[in-house]
Amino acid sequence: MVKGTLGIIGCPILEDEVIYSLNNEKEAKVYVVDNDPSRSLIKKLELKGIPFTPVDEWEFDNGFVDIDPDIFNIVVIMDKLGLHSQPKVLRETLEEQLKQHQSRFNSVALYYGMCGNAGWDVSKWASEKLSFPVFVFRDREEKVCDDCIGVAVGGCSQYYTLVKRHTGRLFVTPAIADNWESFSKEMDMLKGFDILGITNLAEMFDLFGYTHMVKIDTGIGSKGDELEKGFERVSESTGLKMVTLEPGTVDMYPTERIYRDAKNALGQ
Repeated sequence: MVKGTLGIIGCPILEDEVIYSLNNEKEAKVYVVDNDPSRSLIKKLELKGIPFTPVDEWEFDNGFVDIDPDIFNIVVIMDKLGLHSQPKVLRETLEEQLKQHQSRFNSVALYYGMCGNAGWDVSKWASEKLSFPVFVFRDREEKVCDDCIGVAVGGCSQYYTLVKRHTGRLFVTPAIADNWESFSKEMDMLKGFDILGITNLAEMFDLFGYTHMVKIDTGIGSKGDELEKGFERVSESTGLKMVTLEPGTVDMYPTERIYRDAKNALGQ
């Protein structure tokens, strides 16, 4: 029997991957820190009937959560969107966050793309600085997945191939579509473009010659009409025509591996 506490720290753009892992877990007691970034995750957990215990953010930050160390626990913490807009801030925030949880977790799965921090292996950093192991999304070649699109298609090599095939196109996963309003706002995509008289995303993408967005249906997020409505909102906001990703491109290996490795690190 697995014992100990696995921490999952995630970006809302990878919330579907978090849910995929939790949906396949039958023996853990799951806690979710109840904060603004977790709203969408909590709604999806409830819709899927995945049992969890919400934990007040202030109580968690102040150590008032009574977790039984003799059973298998999972604590999910979702961070706010937009950290990846500044790679240095993302890296510093995650490092500080991991340091703060040394007395709480026995293992951590970081549901994040590195987003501009190419070459940074937080697992190696953690092995030198922390008392617990930290796991990130990796592909079959042991390379760290650079961002959420790389996670969805199975890793670095597949991502590079995808970019070559769809040069000059915006990639959109279900979670990006679900969180589009917050995502685009936090990214502050229009920053600095007012000097050119550009006031909306459609004008910005037109300036850079973008004409299409690529729908990446990972199969683990919103489905049916809800999924299509999400993609349509992005299309209307950006003025980009939708094309669908080629069948067989999505690969769940990085998602399955990060959870398996982080759980196995707890031992028996």
